[in-house]
Amino acid sequence: MRTLNNAAEQEARSVERHLDRRVAELHPEPLFDPQGRPALRLGPEVPEADFLPPLAVTGAIAQCVSDNTAGDIAAEELAANPVPYEKPERAVAACVDDVAVKKQKPGRKAGDRKQPAKEKRRVWTTVAHVRHAGASYALTAPGVPAVLRLLSALLVASGLREAALLFFTDGQRSLKDQILDFWSPRGRVRIILDWYHLQHKCRELGSFGLKGSIADKKVHIKALHHLLWHGLVDRAKAYIDALPPGAVRKPDVLEQIKGYLERNRPHIPCYAARKKLGLGCSSNPVEKENDVVVAHRQKKNGMAWSDDGSHALSTLAAVRRNGETDNWLRDGRLAFRLPRAA
Repeated sequence: MRTLNNAAEQEARSVERHLDRRVAELHPEPLFDPQGRPALRLGPEVPEADFLPPLAVTGAIAQCVSDNTAGDIAAEELAANPVPYEKPERAVAACVDDVAVKKQKPGRKAGDRKQPAKEKRRVWTTVAHVRHAGASYALTAPGVPAVLRLLSALLVASGLREAALLFFTDGQRSLKDQILDFWSPRGRVRIILDWYHLQHKCRELGSFGLKGSIADKKVHIKALHHLLWHGLVDRAKAYIDALPPGAVRKPDVLEQIKGYLERNRPHIPCYAARKKLGLGCSSNPVEKENDVVVAHRQKKNGMAWSDDGSHALSTLAAVRRNGETDNWLRDGRLAFRLPRAA
């Protein structure tokens, strides 16, 4: 078993060294800094061809208003949402997330006293799902900066160096800050707040901020879902402010959720219109990658991993996930690019 573990780690290190060389080749100075951040500054104006035509957007908004049986939403409100509607074939969509598995305990010599229980130890891996024009590629590395460096190289290798970038995230501030810090010199980068995490925030309001029966709480949660599904942040905040005092358990929770909505205002689109237009609303693809690349093998009962062992398996699982196994075994190289649509 130890020999098998060593072989997997050795093979993964070979893959990682190959990727390091490829990334270095694709990031020549002065076009990129040593961390892989692009020095190229794209024009501030995004080409009109990158967005869906206004007629298509207006039609989708009209359908949203028509479907709203409550009759409490106007087309003008939805059209005022500042988040634009990209053409899928002109943008690269990326979902980034961290996944943790249980870490092995350090070895202990016989006779040593048992140490008191401490905070659970974890091995963290960052996984990214990248897609463009019907093709996708999985990236994995021990940390967000390393994954963003791989993504930068992947775009160059795929001929998409100047493509618009759209990130779907869960609203975690540190992740959002790292993405914007990495790509800010380049420009043409936008973030969409994952709809399911936004729903979760609304449920937190019911669980911790409100009092009353479950049915009473559901009324308020449903109302917030309705407003935020249509991208109406101001009206959602106003709804929270208008809650009767008798319905509020913890006012500080309400303030926290209002602050969360305000911080993420630039990243909350009209999800209803995006769905009508066939555009993404969530980071579900990276959750699937997490399952395939990390969790399926490493999160079974009783399992614990070293840093090297966990990252090695994730690296090899990504090679398989990307259909690169034959390339690696036959040629000792990875194609390392988004496949072109047939």
